[in-house]
Amino acid sequence: MAPTIQSIATALPPHSMTAEESEARLAPIFAAQGEDETLVAQIVRNSGIRKRYLSRPPGFYLAETSLTARNAVFEEVAVEIGVEAARKALDQAGIRPDEVDLIIDTSCTGVMIPALDVHVANKLGFRDDVRRLPLTEAGCAAGATSLAFGAEFLRARPGGVVLLLSVELPSLTFQLDDATRANVVSAAIFGDGAAAVVLADRPAPRPSFEHLAHKAVLFKDTETIMGFDLRTEGFKIILSKRIPLLVRRELRGQVETFLESQGVGLEEIDFFALHPGGTKVLDNVRDVLGLDEAQVSAAREVLADYGNLSSASVHFVAKALLEREEIQPGRFGLLIAMGPGFTVELALLRGVA
Repeated sequence: MAPTIQSIATALPPHSMTAEESEARLAPIFAAQGEDETLVAQIVRNSGIRKRYLSRPPGFYLAETSLTARNAVFEEVAVEIGVEAARKALDQAGIRPDEVDLIIDTSCTGVMIPALDVHVANKLGFRDDVRRLPLTEAGCAAGATSLAFGAEFLRARPGGVVLLLSVELPSLTFQLDDATRANVVSAAIFGDGAAAVVLADRPAPRPSFEHLAHKAVLFKDTETIMGFDLRTEGFKIILSKRIPLLVRRELRGQVETFLESQGVGLEEIDFFALHPGGTKVLDNVRDVLGLDEAQVSAAREVLADYGNLSSASVHFVAKALLEREEIQPGRFGLLIAMGPGFTVELALLRGVA
């Protein structure tokens, strides 16, 4: 049997901020640095986000600006919500912690050494020979990357169990003194959260989907259009205006080539698990692939309720699709995520009863 999603669970930090609160707080901050206050308000209002979750109350981000203070919070909160999501996913799958053979954890919004997987393994009681693979610099695409690595592990070692854990706390990368457009957009759209996925080559306890194939595309000479610049004061976001142009020019051809290699046509794809990087990203993917609005609605809802969760986003979207009961047995699906590199990750999925 192909590697199959056994469960998807999520966890969120206790603090949140509505779109109205974001506008009220962010506009004067950036206006004080010379940015047009009405433009900041417009970015927030056009973000498509109703609410986001934060690791700390909003006032913390004004008082604690150092990388040391922010990363200390990352270490604390990442463990808290990472363990919570992992525990829930294993419970829902009916799998004991000591049955996990590989844990892959992804994050690009803080630094922990030893990595998060060590803390989760110790707190939940994994075996001492559990394999661990932390992916710390793959950005928003890492959720799809970890799914591909997990599936490849199971194809090489049938009968195994893989736990995928994506914990992202982008609020901790907010730069108070950076009035660049990229930082304004980042401050308006990113949210904190965790997602855990149990993957195994066995029937799932409930309707789900299996992972059939994967393709990663690295575009040449695009390393400067997305990512973080690590500075003394923390993570400085890099978001280029070239990204939408690259998506419009390249995505459809890459998708069609990938699907053709699997003997599947784009018209046969029934459901889409899309990384909700932002409203324009979703608009571009919809238009380039010729989708209708219903096919991107799950990604839009995740964006509206949680913001852009970086590597965890695609797992939130997949969970939403399953909860909507939109994944029908035997029907094909396509997962798409994009990240620094510039990289596009594609996965062919199929619904199972």
